[in-house]
Amino acid sequence: MAFPVNIAFGCTAPAGASPIRRPRMRCSKYILQATADQQPAQSSSKNPLEQLRITTDPRRRSELLLELDSCWSECEERYVPSPAEDCLAKELGVGQSTVMLAAVQNPGLSSLDATSQVLPSLRALRSAGLSPQDVWFLAAKKHQLLAEPATLSRWLDFLLVYGMQPRDVQNFLLRSTPALMYGTTLYQAGAVVSFLKSLGLKDDLLASRVLCVWPELLGRDVEGQLRPVVTFLMSLGLEVAAVGRVVVMWPEVLLRSVEGQLAPWVTYLRELGCSTTQVGDVIGLCPHLLGFKPEEVFGDVLRALGDLAGICREDVRQMLSSSVAFLIAPSASAGVRAALECLLRHGFDKEQVREMVLARPELLAAKPHDLERSLKFVYHTVGGNNSTVLSCPLLLTKPLGQVLGPRYSFIQKQGLAHKYAGADGSTFEFYKLLVAEDAQWCASLGLSVNEYQGFKLVWDEEYSLKLHQEAASEFQEELKKLGIYEGS
Repeated sequence: MAFPVNIAFGCTAPAGASPIRRPRMRCSKYILQATADQQPAQSSSKNPLEQLRITTDPRRRSELLLELDSCWSECEERYVPSPAEDCLAKELGVGQSTVMLAAVQNPGLSSLDATSQVLPSLRALRSAGLSPQDVWFLAAKKHQLLAEPATLSRWLDFLLVYGMQPRDVQNFLLRSTPALMYGTTLYQAGAVVSFLKSLGLKDDLLASRVLCVWPELLGRDVEGQLRPVVTFLMSLGLEVAAVGRVVVMWPEVLLRSVEGQLAPWVTYLRELGCSTTQVGDVIGLCPHLLGFKPEEVFGDVLRALGDLAGICREDVRQMLSSSVAFLIAPSASAGVRAALECLLRHGFDKEQVREMVLARPELLAAKPHDLERSLKFVYHTVGGNNSTVLSCPLLLTKPLGQVLGPRYSFIQKQGLAHKYAGADGSTFEFYKLLVAEDAQWCASLGLSVNEYQGFKLVWDEEYSLKLHQEAASEFQEELKKLGIYEGS
């Protein structure tokens, strides 16, 4: 039998201990002969496995593991389970060897009293709807929960009253701390639940998205800790329902200090040039950003703008007056840098990039591959060039398949391109093509929106097929370069 690697409870065995069992050797000096009337092993047992289940000192555990390296099988054969281990095995239908491993990994599990602690705790968990497998998982991961069955039962009743499902109960107990379980009254926890419900949180979201993620919220003081956070968020223009959505998306916001963490974060954005409403929008869309220092979140974005486009703080303030999308896009720092590099790679100089970004800062929130596709469409299908893009940076702000591609193709098919000719007859007014919603745009041309949407579906399918074919061709070329392509 191979020696379990993780049995050291966070300790690494000294040099010389091998996870692979060596040829079987006798080690009778470590083994007590087990008899039918033998009582469960106590601390005086010489069986290293039985000593491990009561030993917490890392050095001593390492020594015991070294002893077991050559005689694991013999020690396991003569292992005498404690009453607590027997109770777990019988009540939950878990194999005795599995329970033994859990007891060895978690000193203290085997010392629980089977009658007054383990058995009533297991039955309380089963009564709450948890399966034997889920109860065993809890017992193996947090055996401390079994020590106070009365407290555990009260919490289970509380959680079930507020609509928690068995899996939510399991997750809650796994994440809960002793300070919460034994230091928080159910009255206090009930006050927190009532307060959270006043924000519009439904039972299912409250259980699965809030309390299971941060059980310690139930130990917070409503008036002294939770309400000030909600009041602060509402001062940024968020309605009560919006605050509730923020809590669901990132419950940790309620654990933050207003003066120490939230206020400095808001001040930073205001100094960048965000209005109070925009700050509220940022928090409403990306509350998880509050978990980082603002310099860490936005610093790289500002550096990329300065390095690649010569954009200073005043320029950023101007950009933010139009859009905050470039600040809060996923992986914003890497995305902004990649977008700027894409534009420079296509022949735009630094000043031209700056000009486009100041005019349409939201184009920096576009993914680099979307920029590439839009530029190729302008070059190859429209027949334009960089001057075309400079005259209308709006061309790059949305993925090609959303607006530009299908609309331009549709008016060409309908023979309506002349409606977008400029006053001099040599330019194309892309702005008029891109700004309106589908229904409004079709109405301006006297066309049926249903006809356009049907055309758009076909265009999307053909465009997606083209992208797949291009990706397959690129993959084949890479395989050919590596000399492992077997196709014709």
